[in-house]
Amino acid sequence: KNLETEIGAQLFDRTKKQIKPTAAGQFFRNEVKRILENLDQAKKKAAQIHRGEAGEINIGHVSSAMQSVLPPFLKMITRSYPDLKIGFLENTNRLIFNKIINRELEFGIVPNAVAPDVIEEITLYKENFVIVMPKNLKIKIGKPAGLKALSKVDWILPAREDGHGYNEILYRLFQKNGFTPKVVFQSPNASTNLRLVSEGLGVTIIGKSAIKNVNLNIKHYELHDIPAKVEMRFVWLKERKEELKEYIRLFLKLFNEIQLH
Repeated sequence: KNLETEIGAQLFDRTKKQIKPTAAGQFFRNEVKRILENLDQAKKKAAQIHRGEAGEINIGHVSSAMQSVLPPFLKMITRSYPDLKIGFLENTNRLIFNKIINRELEFGIVPNAVAPDVIEEITLYKENFVIVMPKNLKIKIGKPAGLKALSKVDWILPAREDGHGYNEILYRLFQKNGFTPKVVFQSPNASTNLRLVSEGLGVTIIGKSAIKNVNLNIKHYELHDIPAKVEMRFVWLKERKEELKEYIRLFLKLFNEIQLH
């Protein structure tokens, strides 16, 4: 009776010996049952989100990350955490940082990035640079000539305006070898640069993992003896660290497992 008074509707038909729900009462019962079931699901989902096992996370990445850490990471996520939805955006270092700062992305995977002060980062892995050339290029770049043997060829490099540290490393390497590269094409997309090399339009320098499983008309020379390395970094907005801490913990755990294997 109190509930009927509160709702302003008759929930039970009491005109006969057997009390039964009215149409309004049946509707109310079904709705309450649905709400309680949804409440239970909401509790479970909230707990999963708290543990970093559910929700929706958006990650910005450079193209070379899709040749290294992202495929095995995706396999682990979809297999072990099916309720966690991951969105990916391939872009340049600069735009990834901007979108993280604007809270359009939660995380980024970027190489050798000189991050803004508001960004926190951790290195996922380091690897050697490789020089990638068309197969028919008749130039040897081993000792003693080194990279200087490529001083006259056309180069395909990342766009300099996306520098943020990565391009500075490359140009210091060229200067150390006594030349400034003749750049004919610039693109932040590793797969685009490799395709251009395959078509005989120049040579490029890139992280070793970017040529993994690539079936193109190219050859490569690994730079073992230089201190400069590709450093792939996982980044996020410092002021969101507490909010994202469970995702950070989970993702770093998975990235570590990838490296161990």
